[in-house]
Amino acid sequence: MQLKNKNRLTILVVFLLFAVPVMVAYLLGSGLIDFEPDNTKNHGVFISPPIKLADYTDAKWVNDLPDHWTLIYRTSEICDETCLAWEDKLHRFNLTLAQNADKLELMLLANDFNLRQEDPYSHIKKVATGGHQELNSMFDELSSQSLGKGEGLYVVAPEGFLMMAFTPDNKPEEIIKDLKLLVKRKG
Repeated sequence: MQLKNKNRLTILVVFLLFAVPVMVAYLLGSGLIDFEPDNTKNHGVFISPPIKLADYTDAKWVNDLPDHWTLIYRTSEICDETCLAWEDKLHRFNLTLAQNADKLELMLLANDFNLRQEDPYSHIKKVATGGHQELNSMFDELSSQSLGKGEGLYVVAPEGFLMMAFTPDNKPEEIIKDLKLLVKRKG
C-alpha cells in the first residue's frame, strides 16, 4: 500500500511542476492578477502605445528608419545655435556607444534650420518638418512626456516606432545606459 501512495504522490508532484507555471502565466496574462514590477532597468519613459512615425508622415526619411535605432532631438521652432548645441550632445551620446555606435543613427527635427556655413556634424541627419502638420502636432502633444515646450529627446526602434522619451530629469549617464541596453539587445 505504501508503494501505491508513493507513486501517486510522485505523479501529482510532476503534474503540479508543469501545471502551476502555466496557471500563473495565464492569470498574469489575463489580467486577473494585477502585477507590476517594483523597478525596471530603463531610465527613460516608455511611450505607450508606441507610435509608428509612418502613420504621421510619408516623408522619405521615415523609410530610412528601419534596421537601426535612431536618437531624435526635436524642437518645434527654427533650429538656431541653441538647437544646434544639441548636435554636440547627440554626437557625444553616439561616441559613448564605442563599437555599437554604428547601430545608432542621430537625427535633428526642427521646423526649419539656420545652418552654419560648415557643419562639423554632417553624420547627424537634419530634417525640416515645417510642412508636416500632423507629425508636428503629434510631437507637440508628446513633448509633455519629454523635455516640454515642443522639444523632446526620443528613441525610435528599428521597426519605426517612437518607443521612449527622455525627460529633463534624466542625466546624460542614464540616457547613455538606456542607449547601450537598446543597441546591445537588437540593432
